[in-house]
Parts: sequence; structure tokens; C-alpha cells
Amino acid sequence: MKISQFAAVAVLSVFSGCGALLGGDYSCDLRPADAQCTDWRGLVGPAVTQEAVCATLNSAGAGGKWTANAKCPATDSVGGCQTDSGVGKQTNWFYPPKTEAEVRKECMDDGTTFVSP
Repeated sequence: MKISQFAAVAVLSVFSGCGALLGGDYSCDLRPADAQCTDWRGLVGPAVTQEAVCATLNSAGAGGKWTANAKCPATDSVGGCQTDSGVGKQTNWFYPPKTEAEVRKECMDDGTTFVSP
């Protein structure tokens, strides 16, 4: 094994324990404190910022359960607001008591795209 290959494996080994540093799919479920779950699909690059925000929400009592290699559940969702930043898609999924009409309006107000569950 070349030194450069070894260094790359060592770096990946260190970061793989964090799970959120290598890109992929993640979710931050704010339920039941808030009827919302945010997911990132196909995220390219580190997700440490998203994970930190989720942890902050959790410590503030607003939910915030971070899960790597997962997507928010579509069951019971009334829809979501999606953006594509070019490094992955972020979707804020909403659940009752919000209605589909409220979510559509929120997406329009935020300049995001409404997506069905």
C-alpha cells in the first residue's frame, strides 16, 4: 500500500465513526416537539453543519433526532418543501396538524418546491 493510499484510508477511518462527514442521506426528525422532519438526500461532502443544527435543536427541547443513512418517513406527511443546492437536496417534510395547503403556501413563500410524500 502506498503512503498516499494509507493516509486516505486513515483519514476515512477517523471520520467514518462520525457518519456525517462523508456525505449521503441524513434526517433530523423534530417530531413530536414540532411536526417537521428535514432530510438531506445525496448530500455531497460533510454534513457536520446539518448534524450540529439538529443537535442544537435537540438540546433546546425542539426535538432533533439525527439519523445517518436515513430519510424522513413519508407516512402521514402532508408534503414537503424542497431545494436543490447543487450538493444535495434538502426537503423539509411536514405532518399534521399542518395541512397540505399550509405547506404549499410555506413553500411558495420560501421560494422552494412543493413535493408530495
